[in-house]
Amino acid sequence: MTQKTIQVTPSRCVGCLNCELACASRDWGQYYPAGSKINLVFFKDGGQVPVTCFQCDEAPCLKVCQTGALSRNETTGVISPDPERCVGCRTCVSVCPFGNINYSKVGRRVEKCDQCQGQPRCAAVCPSGALAYVDDAKIVRERRRAFAESFKEVVKEVFK
Repeated sequence: MTQKTIQVTPSRCVGCLNCELACASRDWGQYYPAGSKINLVFFKDGGQVPVTCFQCDEAPCLKVCQTGALSRNETTGVISPDPERCVGCRTCVSVCPFGNINYSKVGRRVEKCDQCQGQPRCAAVCPSGALAYVDDAKIVRERRRAFAESFKEVVKEVFK
């Protein structure tokens, strides 16, 4: 089975906050921005980018969890917290290099994106296509193509 992931294209983000609303309302039944597992980061120049868990291959959060509260689904690749095992130590929060795990004071446990068990609402409601739920293989191909294009331009400059 091909693993899928949420692909972010920052240049397409229009800052509508639909992704935050859809995510927060899934768990809270209302718009509660602090409860959203995807957040928009706004920049001084007016740009913005949606940020959520990258489901890292070598996830630091998995390595430091002493209670086994975080585990990876081998089929989907998604790392999810088990609220019954989480003691709220927040070690995983402190080691995430991207800040994509949050501690919920309400639930007294960590929360992170679980890609809505294969049907991420954030991607479904994104009007501009800044978020898309795609095969990991597609992302790899696109990165290779982008690198090849930039490499081609460098070669042209060098051999003028």
